[in-house]
Amino acid sequence: MLVYRSLRWLVGVLAILVGASALAASVSVLADDPSAIGRSTVFFQETDGRLTLAEAAAARHGGKFLPGTSPVLNFGIGAKPVWIHFAVNNPGNAPVPRRLSIETAWLDRVDVYVQRHNQTVAKAHLGDRLPYSQRPLVSRYFVVPQVFDPGLSEVYLRVETPDPMVVPIYLLSQDASRLRQTRQELSYGIVYGFLLALMAYNAILYFSLRSSRYLRYSIYLATFIAMNVAYTGHGFAWLWPESLSWQQWSNPIMWQQWSNPILMLAFGISGLLFAIRFLELRSCCLRVHRFVLGFCITGGALLGLAILLGSQIAALLVAFSFALLFSGLMLALGVFAVRAGQKPARYFLLAALAAMVGAVLTALSTWGFIPHNSWTFRAVEIGMLFDATLLALALACQMRAGQEQRLLAERLAQLDPLTGLDNRRAFYDKTSPLWAHAQRHGLATSVMLLDIDRFKQINDAHGHAIGDVVLKDVANALRQRVRQEDVLARWGGEEFIVFMPDTPVEAGSALAERLRVAIADLRILHARDGIAVTASFGVAQKGEQHETLDALIASADASLFQSKQQGRNQVTASLA
Repeated sequence: MLVYRSLRWLVGVLAILVGASALAASVSVLADDPSAIGRSTVFFQETDGRLTLAEAAAARHGGKFLPGTSPVLNFGIGAKPVWIHFAVNNPGNAPVPRRLSIETAWLDRVDVYVQRHNQTVAKAHLGDRLPYSQRPLVSRYFVVPQVFDPGLSEVYLRVETPDPMVVPIYLLSQDASRLRQTRQELSYGIVYGFLLALMAYNAILYFSLRSSRYLRYSIYLATFIAMNVAYTGHGFAWLWPESLSWQQWSNPIMWQQWSNPILMLAFGISGLLFAIRFLELRSCCLRVHRFVLGFCITGGALLGLAILLGSQIAALLVAFSFALLFSGLMLALGVFAVRAGQKPARYFLLAALAAMVGAVLTALSTWGFIPHNSWTFRAVEIGMLFDATLLALALACQMRAGQEQRLLAERLAQLDPLTGLDNRRAFYDKTSPLWAHAQRHGLATSVMLLDIDRFKQINDAHGHAIGDVVLKDVANALRQRVRQEDVLARWGGEEFIVFMPDTPVEAGSALAERLRVAIADLRILHARDGIAVTASFGVAQKGEQHETLDALIASADASLFQSKQQGRNQVTASLA
């Protein structure tokens, strides 16, 4: 019996506590608290059709309303219409003006009723299904100015939307409301300005370099800005304030109604199209490339079907699911590219990670899985700032790598691959300004040509591999002994050339003799018995008859021919 009485007492206490919890504390107009007032509210969701204000009030008095448990009420996607009640207390003797603000821009319908002594003293009907011009105050949110007389006032809200039903309610003074709005718009201005600058810069790079990766990156940024402008209410306030309609299937479909899922999907698709171009998936992994394209096509088809059926809830579920999968897929592509050895992919991976964290936090807070506040709701913007910055660095890294590859290719195009010396093209590129300078100032200039003696016999007797060794050893001997200002190149076959600026033929001949001796001292140790190598030289100095560099080279070639005719392994000079 004692246990039974104790249980009855405990149940009674719990019933009292539960009943008391449904009576939320009133909001004082004198406190001017900048926080959301969700914990001071009670709510009730309609189940059997729309309730009138009187029916909602009766349901509250009947104890059917539940207490709000978080500062921001969140009922998720596709929730049934909800009635929200809170009391406002003015303990003073004078009326106090306040602004009641519901700071979610995508709610379809918001009905506001203010009662005193069970009489409705004010009401307002808002929502993004109504023209923007009908709002009592210019704001991207739903803001109602209200004067609260001394004593207790009761506020009822009815909220209806197929979108995520997130209801952050604020009761602020005019000054606090303006300050809050100014800070928010300033922060959005910074975000939009930064992203627009990056978008414009990469668009300019596209038109300059004609590389589609910069265009796709600009489109990726543009779709994020468009998506953000739409779901934050800036688009409704700035771009389509009268709810521009599309006529389709004989039914008016409001752009404001479909803008969020359409732009969310467009953002994800543009990001994936940028990724497959940036990571060169078509060339490095065609299967992954096709999978990503298939994923984009599937998302677009599902959203199109939802719009065709007129189901906004289905469209939102497709868009939010696509957004979460998009974030994970971008991260997976980054990991794949890093493992494949792509250096710029490291920036891409970090960018994808930042964007994924931001997008997931925003999606989960909007969906109602985690608490909704300024940080979780705007996490996607913070993540996007990091994402955009890191992707810009990735593009810069990719551009720098491309430039280095082009420079290397140009350098290799001017090098003889066997000896590592300049080739004929590089020789002309380097000597052209030197020749012009010598012509202009009348400076003595000489050219040396040398040819390895009996090189064909070396190839025939020992093979081309040993012949290549001979060429490389001769090239090294020349490279180590020519002067810094001289231009050394492989002229072709077993011939080499040296351009000697500001050098008379006597000095040129002396250098040629030193080179001849150095070559004669070589022993090709790669062969079993060792091979002796000699070379014949021809030197010519610029004279009046040499109007071009080719004419001077022809004179040096004639001197080389004389060395060959006179027994090889010698230097023959041609005076100017």
